[in-house]
Amino acid sequence: MQPIPTDRPVVWGDDEPHESEVAVARASRADFEQRWGPPHFRDVEGDGLGPTDYWGWRADCGFQFFVFYLQVTDDFHVMTSEEELSHALAHLDWWRDEVVWRANPGAPPLTDGWAVYRQDDTGHRHDVCVMTSRGHAECLARRMEARAHKQWYAVEQRGTPSVRQSRPRQGWAVIRQDEHGNRAEVAVFRTERRARELAAAYDSEPRHKQAYFVEPVSPPNP
Repeated sequence: MQPIPTDRPVVWGDDEPHESEVAVARASRADFEQRWGPPHFRDVEGDGLGPTDYWGWRADCGFQFFVFYLQVTDDFHVMTSEEELSHALAHLDWWRDEVVWRANPGAPPLTDGWAVYRQDDTGHRHDVCVMTSRGHAECLARRMEARAHKQWYAVEQRGTPSVRQSRPRQGWAVIRQDEHGNRAEVAVFRTERRARELAAAYDSEPRHKQAYFVEPVSPPNP
């Protein structure tokens, strides 16, 4: 992930109306800095809360989010939109034990967008979240599957496609197929080389009765 430039006169996140504080995490400050480096920005007053340290990143998938650390409470606060919280936590490698509070945990998922779902080796499926960005959903699915044991993650469209989503796509798709013949599109790349690199990376890991291959993306039927 690349740090977001700090040469702006506003506190990170305040200029993005869809971003808010959506999670609080408890983790070792020393371990956090060892992995992510020193703060990108420091506010000695912290809007009246005391010294506050900020980190901000833009991931390779284009996702941008922020984290700030309050010395007075010794915890980290994640700033993004609610639908992107799981995505932010996955990039931080915070999966379960670190998060002590999250916004609206029982809120219903979006009805339109791209669902990241988990399927185990018995065929049972469970939605993780629904996101408006397909690229972000595919990124989250890949990161979650990298940690999975006898589970795989995929993305599928929910609700009514927008005009932009319904346009023909071009490129090369990485396809996963299980022992029962069930297929799922893992990701789409503009070049065949990038797609084959990802498929080869997945095939090189020990997977549970799954195969990965590449095929050209076919535009939808008129």
